[in-house]
Amino acid sequence: MTRNHCDLPKFGRSAEVRAASFDEADNTIEVIWTTGAAVRRRDWQTGRYYQEVLDVTPQAVRLDRLNAGAPFLNTHDDTSLSQVIGSVVPGSAKLEGGKGFARVKLSRAAEDAAIVEKIKDGIIRNISVGYAIHRVQKTESDVDGADDEWRVIDWEPLEISAVPVPADAGSQIRKNEQELTPCTFESETAATIRQRMERKQALLFCDGIEAIAQRHVASGRISQNLINVLAMARAAAIEVADPVEAAKLAYRCIDTDDEDRGAAYVAAFIFAAR
Repeated sequence: MTRNHCDLPKFGRSAEVRAASFDEADNTIEVIWTTGAAVRRRDWQTGRYYQEVLDVTPQAVRLDRLNAGAPFLNTHDDTSLSQVIGSVVPGSAKLEGGKGFARVKLSRAAEDAAIVEKIKDGIIRNISVGYAIHRVQKTESDVDGADDEWRVIDWEPLEISAVPVPADAGSQIRKNEQELTPCTFESETAATIRQRMERKQALLFCDGIEAIAQRHVASGRISQNLINVLAMARAAAIEVADPVEAAKLAYRCIDTDDEDRGAAYVAAFIFAAR
């Protein structure tokens, strides 16, 4: 795995406002600010396309800004106080079922009344969340024409906006003086990930063989030579990082009978690979 750092602009995604959830008493409305669905984007540095997947878990999403009362803006315009048409109700941002929810308190100011009424009436249905990305697990595709995958495992919603048209799923929110966020990229190729998954599957298979071997040891059906091989395999695994080489080393350390050789190698690999 390689690791590098890059400064990224604020990103935007379309979201959903629930007009039916409007509460007249406190002038609030519920919004769904993320579903975590994959969206196609283009890397503005390399020109390569990728699928961005937001990890919607408590470990991945920084909710502090939303829960501190992040602004509800008119079309992501954070350059003027006049564009603030509401704010997130402190403590209302939460994650449930792979989605992000929050309640927004709408402005009662006369100058905001027209927009607020359209939101309450369901005429303005489109909102967009602006967010910063802090850490990405990047999988580089080894298939010609296929998109890479960026799994965002540390990100921070900054504000929610009412917009006339949903932001393009692949858009980035840019201004002349754009604040950039440092982001860490952890990159692997698809082939490397496949190898790791195959290894995990092999270990699960070995765990099953180990259980069978333990039953045979208990019943006395495995020879003392093979029991010695198991002990030697444990020691070999400590000495050698590569599990296959550790298994070969353990196999060479014991002179087994011909009928035990295959079983001895399997047993050695079981413990060397753990």
